[in-house]
Amino acid sequence: MTALLYIHGFNSSELSHKATLLGDAAKRLGVPNTVISPRLSWQPTQAIEQLEKIIEANQQQGLTLIGSSLGGFYAAYLAEKYTLKAILVNPAVQAPILLKDYLGPQTNPYTNEVYELTQAHMLELEQLVVTEPTADLYWLMLQEGDEVLDYQEALKAFPQTARLTHEKDGDHSFIGFDRFSKEILHFAKILTE
Repeated sequence: MTALLYIHGFNSSELSHKATLLGDAAKRLGVPNTVISPRLSWQPTQAIEQLEKIIEANQQQGLTLIGSSLGGFYAAYLAEKYTLKAILVNPAVQAPILLKDYLGPQTNPYTNEVYELTQAHMLELEQLVVTEPTADLYWLMLQEGDEVLDYQEALKAFPQTARLTHEKDGDHSFIGFDRFSKEILHFAKILTE
């Protein structure tokens, strides 16, 4: 059966709110176990390797990506590499620049993992930047009230998409995300009715 791969953001985890909402919606709609939500390494190259293994194991049955914030940045890279559809939720399209503000010691509040973010990790992120996105692969979801990212940067990076949800207000977590659960499962071809 077709699956949806949820890619969490920076200092988040596999138990992120949006991943949980999607998993619950899939169960409620009779398609349990179709949302894959792994815990990713904080190191960009390792996170991409983890995701590539999951994609390669599930690609034949059909797979759609959904990523939030840094997860959206990763999803765009992987969508281009594997020609997969991807939903980008308030994506951190300028991750190599934005995360420079977080260089140094970090503690993931979800997992309590302690690590150090370095300039070498910014160079890893630079290798993942998508400069010419394939428009018909993407559903871009933005809220202007995002307090972490400038939504206009995502509009510049993805000037054309298969679908655009652009809302006033909101925040970085994408307020009211659950309104879209069913549509997301349809976009991923998990739901067909």
